[in-house]
Amino acid sequence: MKRFALLSILFAVLALTASVAGAQPPELRGTWRGSSHIMEAAGPREGQCAYVINVQEGQLFSGYKLWFDAKKVLQKETFTGVFGDDGNLYIAERDDGYTMGQRTSKQTMSLYYLEHGALNKAILYKLERVHFVTGFVEIDIDGDRTLVHAEISTHYPLNAERIMAEADTNKDGKLTEAEWEAWKQANTYH
Repeated sequence: MKRFALLSILFAVLALTASVAGAQPPELRGTWRGSSHIMEAAGPREGQCAYVINVQEGQLFSGYKLWFDAKKVLQKETFTGVFGDDGNLYIAERDDGYTMGQRTSKQTMSLYYLEHGALNKAILYKLERVHFVTGFVEIDIDGDRTLVHAEISTHYPLNAERIMAEADTNKDGKLTEAEWEAWKQANTYH
């Protein structure tokens, strides 16, 4: 009986290990936006940011992040990353620092940025995937509104570059927060 119990446990562990090793990484591509909570020598401050993951090959991914600096001008920095076997995200940023984190649900993630040196800082990002839902409904010919066909689909936009260029109204290549807010106001559908 002990031998049977031991073999059962061994097979269960092997099966679990095989299923974890064969699991596909989650789809990360899309635009993730949210808040940033920053601690630096001058003290804490808050902001908004977006991570755009536009390339993913298995566990590896790349993209860029966007945020407004102290002068309220949009900044962009590229990054590369890996979705680790442990389920965590590891990101190397182009200029400085490293970001680590995890998905907290299918549509949210928390990231933790650390930068050392004279301009040291720590940032907590709370991000949510941007998505649009569209619907299509057909009604029958006699107009009695009997549902014949319905379709709902979710889209994850990757067109941040086009939107940023459109919002930069003076076309100087520097999107300001005022230009961004004006673009959002003009393009919000109520």
